Parts: sequence; structure tokens; C-alpha cells
Amino acid sequence: MPSWDDLRLFAAIAAEGSLSAAGRRLKLSQPTMGRRLQALEERMGAKLLERTSGGPGGNYVLTSKGAELLPLVERMVDAGEAIERARPDFGEDATGTVRIASGHLTIRFIARRLAELMDELPGIEIELFSSYSLANLSRREADIAIRNRRPEEGRLVMRSLPQFSYVVFGSKSYVARHPEAMTEARYQGCRWIGFDDTRGRSESFEWLCAKIGRVPEIRCSNASNILNALVTGAGLAVMPCWIGAEEPMLMQLTAPIENLDRDVMWLVVHEDMRNRPRVRLVADRLAALFHRYRDVLQPEGAG
Repeated sequence: MPSWDDLRLFAAIAAEGSLSAAGRRLKLSQPTMGRRLQALEERMGAKLLERTSGGPGGNYVLTSKGAELLPLVERMVDAGEAIERARPDFGEDATGTVRIASGHLTIRFIARRLAELMDELPGIEIELFSSYSLANLSRREADIAIRNRRPEEGRLVMRSLPQFSYVVFGSKSYVARHPEAMTEARYQGCRWIGFDDTRGRSESFEWLCAKIGRVPEIRCSNASNILNALVTGAGLAVMPCWIGAEEPMLMQLTAPIENLDRDVMWLVVHEDMRNRPRVRLVADRLAALFHRYRDVLQPEGAG
């Protein structure tokens, strides 16, 4: 009988297409991955994956026998991940750790209100994880994710949250030096801060480039760095409305930008976790927090 760990390794290589990518997922070295794949193939008496190119990690495709085995293994992987999601929660009351994942600004919004959130969650510990990569809820990379697009993948349950409205901000020092920032001349006459293209061409990036007729002069990989540059007077930037209430050095220069408003964000939980007491409690309180601050997130005139 092949070991569960080796079958899981085979599924990871098939999904990722290389030893290096699968090794990163499983936190194993490439030599270990190669040895264990070879041992599995010897135990199964068949070649399961064929190497198609060189390089340290190689590229791998399924053989006919591998394609026959993979659906069986994938069902085992799904069952194993469901057991792993459930494991910490047997006999659980509403206590323990809940991991929340979202983009940098959404996590900042939650972190700035963590004291009031924690007051409603006795016995709960919170981990905040900020990234533009979507956390994989099936693998318990997070218990709760907040996303600005409705998820389509997996066995997920979701509820809607108020979406951020966006405006143009500048620091008071920058506006004092560049009074055109107060007028429509800002788009051609001022320096701009925005995203680079490492996370794809986002909606806000596309809007800004179209509005100013060029890419922003200062480009950052995440919103936290954009905000840092904005506050220190490096230029103008598009930010959520609520930032202005928390950064006294900033001036709001426009009304909410209609083209950047979406109807909702989504609070997402894996179906297997929705009724875990601690996850359900945090999800409920987190949703209530966003709705409590709806007027801050979407001030009058937004949308």
C-alpha cells in the first residue's frame, strides 16, 4: 500500500507541474521530492509522471497511468484536507485562534479596529495575514478571507460586506507646494503614486493611467507603501475614503470616484469551517464591524 504522504506528493507535482513548485507547497526539497516520487512509482509498478524539460525543478506531465491514478488520489487529498480542517475543532467551544486573510488596506482597516473587535471575542486569538495572493481556504492558509471579487472556486460560503469608496488624496505639504492639486489640472500637473505591475493591472491602476495619460511616476508593489509615500508628500494617490480620517496629514481632493466603486466585498469561509464555533463567531463579529462603519467606508455621495 503506497503511503498517504507519497500519494499527496504525486498530486502536488501533477497540480504544480514541477518538483520545485510542488516542493514549495509541501515544504520539501527537490531531491526529497524526486526520491519519493521514484519510490512511489516503484511501489505502483508504473511510471506516473514524465519529465518534459530540464532545469533544477523540471517540468512534469501525467503519463496514462498517472492520469488514471490522479482522480483517486485527488479524492483522498480532499478527504485528508477536510479531516485536517476539522482536527483542531473536535470538542471545541468558541475559543482558539482564527486567521483572517485579505489585502493590505483591508487588514489595516481591521487592525485599526482590533480593540473593539477583540472586546466582542473573549477567548479568541486573531491572526491577520495580508497578501494580494488569494489564501487557499481548503488548505487552511486562513479561516476567513475578505475579497473584493465574488469567489467562484471551491466549496466556499460567503456574505457581502460594504465595499470601500475611493478618492484622490494628497498630503497637506504636497498640496501647499502644488496648488494645482486642488483642481482638475492635478492629473497632468502633479506627480502620482500607484501600483506597479507585479500584481497585474488592477482596476485602480487602469483608471489612474487612463486619467493621467501615463503610468504613475512612483510605483509600489503594495498599498501600504503607496500610503507611506503619499503621507510623506511624494505625490498624489487614489486611496479608500476612510484613510483620510486616520491620517491627519492628508487632504481629500475629490469626491468618491464612481468608476472605482463596486457594490460589495465578500467575507468568505470554507464550507467545512462555517459552523466551527470560533470561526462562526469571528465571521459574525467581523461582518458586524464592517456594517457598523458603512458610513466611513462609503460616505455620502459615494457610488
